Amino acid sequence: MAKIGILGCDSTTRQMNCVMIGCFGNLRERKGSFVDYPKEDPLDLVGIIHCGGCPTAVGADRIWQKVQALVDYGIDTLHLTSCLVQICPFKEDFLKTIKEEFPSLKIVQGTHPFHDEAAFKAGVRELVSQRAVTPQRMNDLVFKRIKVTTPEDEDKA
Repeated sequence: MAKIGILGCDSTTRQMNCVMIGCFGNLRERKGSFVDYPKEDPLDLVGIIHCGGCPTAVGADRIWQKVQALVDYGIDTLHLTSCLVQICPFKEDFLKTIKEEFPSLKIVQGTHPFHDEAAFKAGVRELVSQRAVTPQRMNDLVFKRIKVTTPEDEDKA
């Protein structure tokens, strides 16, 4: 049985509300980066950790502690989420630290098929900055400025 841990990007889950459904779906269906596991070998998702968020000047020095938490539960493979692989400026530092601290741990870069990198980065930039569409906040509700989409609006789209 493959005992898998996932290291995710804290910023995408915390700031962009990614629920990692792409990662989990690919694990369940053995697609993306999970396609190489033998079909007769059950996949056991032991746990998920996140990097700690950006900016993280000491992230590479602390990432081993996060991975240690999964290793303590017996993982043999650590998957880095596809978003972390594509957009994390600290990925190489993380990989170096993890490989030094856990030389026998198999590391897989990715969880699901990769997006077009330039388009993905542009999309992430928009999600973080919200420049194309003005985001609504709690104050919009409090001050009665909230815009609600109606079924008629959706029909027009």
